[in-house]
Amino acid sequence: MPRLNFHAISEGQVKSIAKSLTDELAMLIGCAREHFVLECVASTYVWDGQSASGHPYVEVHCFDRGIEVFDRMVEIITGHLRSAGCPSVDVSFRLLERRRYYEDGAHL
Repeated sequence: MPRLNFHAISEGQVKSIAKSLTDELAMLIGCAREHFVLECVASTYVWDGQSASGHPYVEVHCFDRGIEVFDRMVEIITGHLRSAGCPSVDVSFRLLERRRYYEDGAHL
């Protein structure tokens, strides 16, 4: 169920890495690749009253997998985005709790 929300990263860049990124992350965490969701978030950024380009940022929603796995996930995400033309990217994790996550009306 990992969900990756891409901010200030073009749809084309995400599409160019989607398969290889998902394959590598799925192998790392032992999750079926069909459970991954990649979303390109369209936003308008403003700086000093003017439209501006935002800083590339990835927000990962997932269950806790420990700092070692998260460190490796960040390396994978950052490496793929660099290869797609993002020289710098921030990554953060939003941890989900299994007891508060439901799929089709039932706890996961």
